[in-house]
Amino acid sequence: METIPLQKGITYGPVNSRRLGPSLGLNLLPVSCKICSFNCVYCQYGLTRNPVASVGREVAGLPKADEVENALRRALSEIEAPGFITFSGNGEPTLHPDFPAIARMVKAARDELSPSSEIALLSNSTGLALERVARAVDEFIDLPIMKLDAGDEETFQKVSRPAPGITHELVLGGLRRLEKPFTVQTVFVRGTMSNSDGPALRAWIQKIGEIKPRAVQAYSLDRPFPTRGLEIVPPSRLEEIARETNNATGVEVKTYAVTREKGENPSWS
Repeated sequence: METIPLQKGITYGPVNSRRLGPSLGLNLLPVSCKICSFNCVYCQYGLTRNPVASVGREVAGLPKADEVENALRRALSEIEAPGFITFSGNGEPTLHPDFPAIARMVKAARDELSPSSEIALLSNSTGLALERVARAVDEFIDLPIMKLDAGDEETFQKVSRPAPGITHELVLGGLRRLEKPFTVQTVFVRGTMSNSDGPALRAWIQKIGEIKPRAVQAYSLDRPFPTRGLEIVPPSRLEEIARETNNATGVEVKTYAVTREKGENPSWS
């Protein structure tokens, strides 16, 4: 299935996010390729050709901190204040080697130009293994939304397909490192691989109970994805998972259902 194009600049949108409402996107990665520490089976941007655990400043096309600041200030001067300024973009934003300094700058620009906006981070959680990244999230991010698609190593390797050296326990350790309350985002799939039932789901619920996020955002495939054999987990099943998780852990789980007509391929909604 054809995936969506990469973002073509540092800022994009604002987009009307189902989870955040009007959100101005920030892309800290090149526009020519996806750079990520995961190669998730469902990624809307397609396959990660070479998943990496770290990125150096010499990477071609990596925007500099002053370029990010200039682009953000220009965008905020041209649009109505968005509900959120959101780190997302063409891969994992915390891979940028200057992420802490950029996060500090974004907060300063927000405070000056758009004080009603909140700063969100959509992350796969791997960067939290670095103390400087975890500290920046605690200090500068209002809403950390951190990925956790698996409760065990086997499912983690099948669904997230991380770069060499990245383990499920490393991700959990990073989440435990955070002092600021965070939200977990989980994409549930089924078909040739599944994290939505059986031992894999039970292990995930157990980990949610251990790390105690302030909330979970649960959804399934609703955009193009690159892996054959995956199937959408229907809204009724997502609601069952939400109730089961809440009953077992006390954590609120909000589901985001597929919003398209029967027979259509997953796409932007």
